[in-house]
Amino acid sequence: MTQAPEPVDTFELLRARPDDPPNIRALRIAVLVMSAILLVGLATVVARVVYLATRQPVLATSSLSSNLQTQTAGGLLTADLSVALPAGSKVRSQSLSGNRLAVHYEGAGSEGILILDLETGRPLSHVHLSGTK
Repeated sequence: MTQAPEPVDTFELLRARPDDPPNIRALRIAVLVMSAILLVGLATVVARVVYLATRQPVLATSSLSSNLQTQTAGGLLTADLSVALPAGSKVRSQSLSGNRLAVHYEGAGSEGILILDLETGRPLSHVHLSGTK
């Protein structure tokens, strides 16, 4: 009959023994330090994910514009702006990204996209898609 193997203490490999060569001791220390760094890094990533998932979004408002305000209930940036489009134009679509509003319009022989900064109320860019200015 064969004998059952003796149970191995898992942490025995990590314990320093007086007869270990210096390179084995250094290797044990390196493994322990790298393991600690790995665990701290993993805990940091998990904590950051939880923090970003649970915090409320913060929108900055500019002191340059007096007609902009932050709604406290929805946390959304609102603006009371007038946009000057060419005469007879119709807005086809609008798109909001952060504090930028893109207005796609078409009118009498002209089509374009107007990009506005909602913090300052000023146009940032005007792209003419067809026709002349």
